[in-house]
Amino acid sequence: MTISWRCFIAPIALLLLTFPPPSFAVPMSREQLFQLATVAAGDGEFDRAVELFQKVIDLDPKFAPAYNGLGLVHQSFEEGDLNEAIRYFRMATELAPDYVESWNNLGRACYARGRFVDAEKAFLKSLEIRPDQDDVQLALAWDYLLGQSRPDESILFFQKALSSRTDPMIHYGMGLAQLLKGDRFKVLDAVTQLRRAGQEAPASKLETMVRENVRLTSKPGTPLVTGDPAQSSLFDEQLKALEQGGFRSEGGREGIKVRLKGPLL
Repeated sequence: MTISWRCFIAPIALLLLTFPPPSFAVPMSREQLFQLATVAAGDGEFDRAVELFQKVIDLDPKFAPAYNGLGLVHQSFEEGDLNEAIRYFRMATELAPDYVESWNNLGRACYARGRFVDAEKAFLKSLEIRPDQDDVQLALAWDYLLGQSRPDESILFFQKALSSRTDPMIHYGMGLAQLLKGDRFKVLDAVTQLRRAGQEAPASKLETMVRENVRLTSKPGTPLVTGDPAQSSLFDEQLKALEQGGFRSEGGREGIKVRLKGPLL
């Protein structure tokens, strides 16, 4: 007796149409979860981002970008937890010692926390891995100047940054560094450079400091201050604007500003 496969196929097809097989959810990969977490963080859904980054870590406890992402999220909460951010950034650097972004983020967070020497170490490590980062050179220059009152090192990194980017505020920083060294002629040179760039406000500020014989009495290793007790520091309007903008340059290029939508890998 000849058996036709059609006798079997027709009833099976009818059963499948009537009772479709159950669907099973396919587990998401590490990369898919990470991408979702990054999008959530960029959209400001920080709680969701933390949950997703943690799932990534559950899948792969040694995946450094997830720890870097958690650091950025904790730094970006409405009341950001810098200590927790620093902890995650450091974990990322320990898992991936050549991970430049995590070193940069660690340096930024340490600077914001007032841990200027730790910020210096992080920025130097980043530049050791990738020397041509002018934004990190600039961040390190400000760290040396404002955080540690070390004008020679500050000028060195201002000059390195200036060799590859145009930013008038670099001249302002160099002018302050020269003022700290007591070289007032070079301060006036910075004033000239600022005026050529159309930056009259910072140029006038530096010139006034020279004319009024403002003395910077900071000791190396301490934040930059003036000799006038009424002026606790030189974080004047221009420098405050730099800090609040993450050291955003006048030309619109990014300095050390942290952006959640920036590279996390």
